[in-house]
Amino acid sequence: MCRVFFHALLTVCLSAPLLLAASAQSPANHARSASSPTSANRLQPYVAPIKLFALSKPADWIVTPVAGADSYSINVASPDRKSQVNLLWIRASQPDLLRFISACRSTLARSYPDIAFSKTYISRDNKRGLAMVAYQMGGIESQGRAYFDMSATGGFMQQYAAPARQLAAQRPLMMNVIASVAFINPPKGGAAAQTSPLQIALVDRRAADGSWTIKMPADWQFTGQKGRILAGQPGGSMGFIVTAFSGNPGMPNATLAQGIIGARYQSPDQTLSFVLRGFGHRNIAIKSSTPDQAAMKQCPAFAHVACDAANLVAEWTSKEGAECVGSFKVTNNHPGAMGVWSTSIIGIWGPRKDIERYYPALKQIDDSFAINGKFARDYIAAGLENLQREKARTAQAIADLNYTRQDMQRAWEDRQARQDYMNSKWDDYRRGNSYWVSDLEGGKVYHTDTWGTKDTETGDYYEGKAYNWTNFEGQNPRYPSEDMREISSYELEHGSVLR
Repeated sequence: MCRVFFHALLTVCLSAPLLLAASAQSPANHARSASSPTSANRLQPYVAPIKLFALSKPADWIVTPVAGADSYSINVASPDRKSQVNLLWIRASQPDLLRFISACRSTLARSYPDIAFSKTYISRDNKRGLAMVAYQMGGIESQGRAYFDMSATGGFMQQYAAPARQLAAQRPLMMNVIASVAFINPPKGGAAAQTSPLQIALVDRRAADGSWTIKMPADWQFTGQKGRILAGQPGGSMGFIVTAFSGNPGMPNATLAQGIIGARYQSPDQTLSFVLRGFGHRNIAIKSSTPDQAAMKQCPAFAHVACDAANLVAEWTSKEGAECVGSFKVTNNHPGAMGVWSTSIIGIWGPRKDIERYYPALKQIDDSFAINGKFARDYIAAGLENLQREKARTAQAIADLNYTRQDMQRAWEDRQARQDYMNSKWDDYRRGNSYWVSDLEGGKVYHTDTWGTKDTETGDYYEGKAYNWTNFEGQNPRYPSEDMREISSYELEHGSVLR
């Protein structure tokens, strides 16, 4: 199952190393090399989206915060990841500087097995330390330094590294970045207190149909089956979602409860806003949207259609009034010939005010979600069949719509014809005209007006008061024994009666 990347919230998994591998970025993002020595003159202020900290850095350098159960780190790296600054805070009930230095090296070794700390120095009071850092990145040797500080509550590491040939030129820039880091409005007790994660007990939950399992707080309410889930804390301030909807423009009155978005194809940003509004939320704002190129490349092979995929960060006010911020992955399959499309949404959210404290628990919830293997296989096997069935249903709906429109057109035409007929009758009477058909004479038509009666075939005109239209009752002027039948000018013109 795809995992949600918490872009701009706290984007990297707990297990991610402090120094990110160069392969974590796409080749397009590697186009520019590390900043030149003059980059120090181009530092620009940066404020974290969660408003927790601020720092100064070159405009193109990337900032990645990472929250753990008992740790918090900030990584600032050049676009090619070859020059990096890392800051790490770790809580410890029994602080030990040597153990802290060893833990930092072990963390870095997850990405760089050959990393070495050399020339390690420790102060006499066992509170401060220094080490030279060296490792290989893409066949290039990188070097730098790490500084360690220990207090009664935990440890703090400041570390920088760059390619050996660029280290002298890059060192002033990286030291300026380290020196610029500041936490914003920290509460009493300092920044460590602000980032102290909440300890939330989680319990195991399972879908009624066995399609998924997850860990979540005991007071969370949840619903879902067939691989989908919507779970959240009462009040709407925290939650987790994995779901999918069918987009069908032929069903504009459909609801999210039916699993249908009754609208034309939308972008991932528009889809997320539509769904949040459908859940009753308000004040929705998409704070960031990052296209997921890897997911879009996989769609044709997996879903047999092209797709748009994006990692999104959104803020909103829940229908219960809670201020929330969440991270979502939205993948939209492009519509077919009938306009039918589909979307999948995976996300998690928490209180906007102090999301960094809730992040470790939210990440644990996200990581614990698992799809039953048998259900996943059956779901994939049935995917194409479901798509064909949806297409057939849409085609029938469109056919029914066309039939209804045709029937309405026929009804409208009939109403217009009846109106024209009635208008012709009134017009005839207002002008003192009427028309009469003689069956005895094979359907000959006589026309009466206020002065007499005219044979429309021969042109003979029978004058006299006895034949005016107000007194004439249909007696044939040539064969008085026949009472002719009256027709209107509309029937005379169209030659048929109304349907």
